[in-house]
Amino acid sequence: MGKKKTGWPFQDGFLNDGAREIHLFTDYRWNDGSVSRRWHVDPERFDASFAELRPVSLNTSDRSGQ
Repeated sequence: MGKKKTGWPFQDGFLNDGAREIHLFTDYRWNDGSVSRRWHVDPERFDASFAELRPVSLNTSDRSGQ
């Protein structure tokens, strides 16, 4: 039996359209070295190159974003 594949979020992409902030996607890094993106919106409607990237911290003591 092989090693179980696990992933951790490492960055989120947000877009501010002037009226609201839209959470576009979350990027995950997997224990096999690969990276994948989970879209929270229809990717055909948004250009990821305009997204503001924010690092994800899984450390509960990190309150820098609050």
